[in-house]
Amino acid sequence: MRPRLLPVFFGESIQVDPEPEHEIRCNSEVTYASERHFRDKVFYAPVPTVTAYSETIVAAPNCTWRSYRSQLTLEPRPRALRYRSTTIIFPKLARSSFRTTLRCSLGRPRRSFSASLRLQPCGDPAPAPAAL
Repeated sequence: MRPRLLPVFFGESIQVDPEPEHEIRCNSEVTYASERHFRDKVFYAPVPTVTAYSETIVAAPNCTWRSYRSQLTLEPRPRALRYRSTTIIFPKLARSSFRTTLRCSLGRPRRSFSASLRLQPCGDPAPAPAAL
């Protein structure tokens, strides 16, 4: 019997200076049943007005993973001061390692931030987690 992979919490963040005098928080949230929970947090200063928001989600049948893209348009267009994304993964037929890359261009040379995650099998199968 194969050991079961436990649900894993994974987060990544990137921050760009200078720090704002005060901050505005814009949140978007998508929940895919109990498989995955995704939330964006983008911080801006001074006070911008949200003029458009778009989100694209691609889901393949019989597949645990989803492809997503979020875009928030603000006027006047400030530079993002901090960006953070958090993903909670509830694997079904998951691999033991994953890699995420965030590419960011904020009026400066392009920056890239990468994070990797490795899952470890647990000893005893745990009960399924409650839906978020």
